[in-house]
Parts: sequence; structure tokens; C-alpha cells
Amino acid sequence: MMLDRLKRALLEPANNLQVCGFICLAAAVLMLAEVFAIDSRGVFLAVAAVTGLCALSLVYAASKGAFSRLDLRLARLGTHAVFPVRPGNPYRPSALSILLYGAGVIGAVGGYSYLALADAGTISSEADLVDWGRLDKRPMVLGYLVVVAFVAFHWFMVGFFFEPAAVNRRGTDASIGWPARLAGGVAIALLAYCWIALPALRSVAPEAGGGMARFYDLHSHVHLGALEQIRLGAVPYLEAQTQYGLGNQLLMYFLVNVVHFSNHGFYAANILLNAVCVVGFFVLLQQALGFRWALAGLIGWIVLPSPYSVVDFTGWAIFTRWLAIPILALLLAHRLLAVGPGRGTWLVACGAGIIWGLGGFLSQENFSGGFLVLLFALTLFGPASGMGLRLIAQFAAAFIGCGVITFAVLVSSFLGVAHLLEAFALANAKSGLVMAGHSNSIWSDDLGLSLAFKVLNGRLYTTFGSYGELVELLETYGLAILLVVAMGLFAGVLGRRRRSLRDGERTFLWKFGAVAVGAYVLHLFTLLRSDASHLAGPSFLLPLFLLMLPLFVWRFVPRGPLGVGVLVVSMGFIAGSAIAERHEVGRKIGDLGNVWKDTTASLAIYRELRSFRGQSTDLTSRYSPIPRYQKAFRADKDFGEAQELFGLLHERLLGRPVELGFYRVDGLVENPDSFYFLGGFRSVSGITSPKNSIWLKSEEEAWIRKLAGARGACVFFEPEPKGKLFEAWMRSVQPPGTIVLEPIVGKRAYGVLACKS
Repeated sequence: MMLDRLKRALLEPANNLQVCGFICLAAAVLMLAEVFAIDSRGVFLAVAAVTGLCALSLVYAASKGAFSRLDLRLARLGTHAVFPVRPGNPYRPSALSILLYGAGVIGAVGGYSYLALADAGTISSEADLVDWGRLDKRPMVLGYLVVVAFVAFHWFMVGFFFEPAAVNRRGTDASIGWPARLAGGVAIALLAYCWIALPALRSVAPEAGGGMARFYDLHSHVHLGALEQIRLGAVPYLEAQTQYGLGNQLLMYFLVNVVHFSNHGFYAANILLNAVCVVGFFVLLQQALGFRWALAGLIGWIVLPSPYSVVDFTGWAIFTRWLAIPILALLLAHRLLAVGPGRGTWLVACGAGIIWGLGGFLSQENFSGGFLVLLFALTLFGPASGMGLRLIAQFAAAFIGCGVITFAVLVSSFLGVAHLLEAFALANAKSGLVMAGHSNSIWSDDLGLSLAFKVLNGRLYTTFGSYGELVELLETYGLAILLVVAMGLFAGVLGRRRRSLRDGERTFLWKFGAVAVGAYVLHLFTLLRSDASHLAGPSFLLPLFLLMLPLFVWRFVPRGPLGVGVLVVSMGFIAGSAIAERHEVGRKIGDLGNVWKDTTASLAIYRELRSFRGQSTDLTSRYSPIPRYQKAFRADKDFGEAQELFGLLHERLLGRPVELGFYRVDGLVENPDSFYFLGGFRSVSGITSPKNSIWLKSEEEAWIRKLAGARGACVFFEPEPKGKLFEAWMRSVQPPGTIVLEPIVGKRAYGVLACKS
């Protein structure tokens, strides 16, 4: 009986909407004051929960009370802007919808305060850091997310609770026949190959000059040190730790073995994977958006920030890290806006979930980014799709269920069910530190800006100077603001006009919405790792978004300061980039005449690399198996000593694992990753890249404890060993066990090998 009364009370029309709204705003302001006044995160959470519950109780009481004069006065003052109910709207929202909206307002502010403003406790001070620096980016990054999330929530509530109405669906443009789609796909694939993929493939055959080739790079060695551990029998990801995802590690291990297990082979395999991703992405773009937009995207990749500039930045620029995000954005927008509910809805939901699960298996970026795409797609497109709340909830459940099952099955297939949670925890631990701003400052590269005024002999002199990637910094954060504004404008247009969209408008809006949502989510990863290359890497859809934005504003946004401003900024950015990159476009067009020659040369270098598989390897073959590229490596001043050191260590180790107890051996082996890969050593801890894996004092201490507890292993220390690791290692053996210290001496004293008997 009581539940029936409560249900009827919640579903009755609400009163005093503006009073309810101002109660929510007051609670939000109070929470912002509380988070700055309370040091403890736990105490703030408790106080904020009480504040929110009290505010919602007042909202419910006000919504059920009689109409008050205060509500009328607030309505005149706020012009009905607090709650999204337009004057003259005959539909009165229920008390439940008012409570839900109020909970959204209070929850958004409270959640942002807790996650972004309260002390996370992850890194309490700079003293907790082993390396890198820290600038807490949570307020900026979460603000970027929360603002658009609340805009999407607002229009979701409008569409389903405040102005519910049937969506006028007239059907979309007539579909193009399969012969035309096939021909368009082939044409775009050829253009993408010639325009972007082929030049990257040609870089696999560098000029055999006097210096090290471009592929001899730390970003490759980070992978190769871990891949060497897998080759020697380590469990992928867990005993061969990497920051780039379990699936990407296994995929690269397979491809490197297909090409050649060497530094050169890794570079060639990474370039090949990126080339396939580029061609596949643009074919998908053509199939989803049409030939003209795919062609515009191809041109945009050259003149605007895009993965084009990092397609040959192997190691960190593995395009499968982000590829699932644009695929999901295109797929969900097409299903929800262009097609709507109907036959095949569950098949699409499950298929999209499987893509999300596969992407999450490949990398953590796909996992978190794919979930954000689902969230924004359902809240932005849901009311205009013609799907009811129950159908949307079922769609989301099918997506998440299929995705989680796919992810769990893939991880369990390679690591076992027992390691599933361990792998998930490892993936999220490092991403949480990056989210908190650790390992990167506001901008990763050096920047300088100086402005001086000087008066001499009655005359004013001014000087202005700058260095570094100042333009790229402004682009990164300026484009973030532009994306937020554009998402707000798009949500408003779709929310206000969802009942009266014509066929052509609906077709353009779903295409723009797909591109905008994908570009917005991908830009999050740019903000987390800010520099010019990280601006380009995840920006699959950013060029097309910038090209579509002026057309969207011109067709759908009323003329006013905001609309004109967005139009001017977007057009100015496109024009400036096109002028700056005009010579690059001309060069690309000129290179089209060498397609056959370059293709033949690319195939030849891959065949040559593969021809050396199965042959015995030495130190130079780990660099490149092709003799003409080995000269620079052999000529390095430290080559002879490195070769001698590796030989001496293998003689002493007799197959036992070894841990490098210091960072740099010499100029040729200048990081632990190179030591494990070039020397062919099995790591004791599985952490072959301490500089990139161990970030906090607590993690360093856990690493030392893990090493100290290892049996039958060795640690290679510097010639005069000292430090916490050495002390812990020497204390880790109790009688009758012993530790044998053996100096490794050749042309010079290389270090001390300490092995447990």
C-alpha cells in the first residue's frame, strides 16, 4: 500500500519547478565550498552525500507543495531557465522527473568535486615520485568530460521527461547500390594507400647512412624488451609488462615474428599494422558517410592534426590503440539516428559490444573510450532515435554484456581465468596515474615565451620571442574548447528539432554527430598526454570534424555571437592549416607518379627481412638482419664493449634470469629495455622498463621486494654497487643460502653480478 502511494505521488505533476531548480543550484554551490574546506576525501564524500539527500528531500517537498509566489518570481528572474520547461508547454513533468533531473545536477557537481577537486591520495607529495613530474590534470580532463556529459543528460531528460513526443521519422536517403559502394570502397582504399600508407611503408627501407636508423628508438625498445620476455617463456603482459595493452602486445609479437624478430623487424611490423589500419579506417568511413566525406577526410589528414604525422612513430603510435573508438561512434550513430529501432537492433548492440570488447582487449584506451562513446551516443541520440527508455536500457545492457564477455574470453584464452582480474587491475593502475597528471605536465615539450619593454633615450623598444611548439599547445587546448562548444550546439539542435527533422537534415546530423562524438572522445587522450605528436596520434576524426563544423553551424545554428564565433574560428583554423601545408599537399600529389616503384621497393624490403627468419642471430642481427644496415651499428664506439659484456654475462648466467640493477650500461645500451632485448636476457621481475613502469616510491619498493624474494636469480649491479636494491638483495638470503658476487671485467669493469646460490 505504501509503495503504491509513493509511486502515485512520484508520477503526479510537479509544482514549483523554479524553486526546485534553485534548491539544486544552492546544493551544488555548497558542495563546491565543501570540497575546498574539507581536506579528507572520505569526509567530503560523506558530507556531500548528506547535502545531496537533504537537497533532494527539499526538492520533493517543494514539487508536492502548493504553487508559491516565490516560484513565479524566480521564473521571471530566471526566464524559466533553471529547469528545461518552456513557457506554454502543456506537458507538466512529474515529481519523479524533477527528482531525477535534480539528482543529475547535484550528482554531476558532487562527482566532479570528488573525482577532480578532492585530494585523490594517489600521490600525496612530490616525494612519492621516483621519476617524471606531476601536474594534477583531473580538474581540466574531468571538466572536459562533465560539461558535455551534463549537456547530453539535459537533452536526454528533455526528450523523455519534460517534452516527450513522438519522433517524426520519414526514413533516410535511399541507400546506394552495392556496386557503387564497392567501387567507392576500392577507390578510397587505393587513395588511402597511395596518399598515406605507402609513404610510411617506404620508410621501412631507410638510407644506409653513417648514423643509426630511425627505428633504433626507445619507444621501440620498450616493446622489444617485453617481447623478448615472451620469447623466453614469460606470461604476456603480466610477466612482460607493457603500457600498450595485452592485445596489442600479442598482436605485435605475432607480427614481429612474421616479419623478423629484430629492431628493424619491429619497425616494419608496426608500420604494416598502421598502414592496414589507415586503409581500413577510410574504407569504413566511405561505407558509413559516403565517398565525398571520406575523400574530405583523406585531404584533412594531410593539412590538419591527424595520425598522418605519426604513422611512422613506431612504439607508442600503434593505431589499434584507438581504432575501436571511431568505429563505435560511426556504428552507433548510424543505428540510432539514421536507422532507428527495428529489426536487427539487438544484433547491432551485440556486434558493437563485441567490437568494444575486442578493442578493450587490444588497449585500455579502447576500453574506456568505447564506453564513453556508448554513453554519449545513447544520451544524445536516444531521444531522437524513436527508441523508448526500456529499449535504450536493453540496448546498453546488450552492448556492455557482449563487450565484457568478449573481453573476458579473450584475456582468459591467453592468460587464464585466474589472471583476468590481475590484468584488468594492471591496465587501470597506470591509466589512473596518467589521469592524475603523473608522467606529463601541462605540455610535454619545452616551451618559452618572452615579452620585454625597454625605454632608452626617450624611445620605447619591445622584444618578443618564443620557442617550442607554442602553436600546437594552443591547438590542443583550443580544439578541446571548440569540441565542447560544438557538442553543446549539436545537442541543442538535435534536442529542439528532433520532431521536425527533414530527410536531408537528419542524414547530415547523424553523420556530423558520429564524427563529433568520436572526435570528442578521442581528444580526451590528447589532453592526457599533451604534445604535438600526442595531439596527432588519436585524432582519427578530428580533421573531418573541423571540415564538417562550418557546414553544421551554417545550416543549423542561429546567427548570433556564439554561432558566428564558432564559424569564424573553424574556418580560420582550416584556412590557416591549408595554407601552411599547401607544399605538403603538392608534394603528395607529385609522389602519386611513383606508386608502382614505391610499392615494389616496399615489398622487396619486407621480403628481404623475412628471408633472414630462422637464421642464427647475433648482436647486429638484433638491430637489423640486413647487412647493409648493420655498418652504423657496428661502428658505434660502444659496440665492442656491449658485445663483450653480453657474452660474459651469458657465460656466467647459464640460462638464469637476471635483473639490471642500474639504468644505463653505455651509449649503445642506454636503457634497460635495450639491455634485455639486445642481450637476450630473461628479466626476474618482468619489468623491463623501470623508467616507464615504476612511477611511485611504493611501486619501487614492491619491485625491490619481488626481486628480493626471487630464487635462483641474479642481479647485475654497477661496478661499485650501492643503494636500496643492493642492500635488499644482499639481505634476502638466509643461511645456508649464499649470494655470490662476481665482477664482470673485460675491456673495462662493467659491473658486478650477484647471484643466489
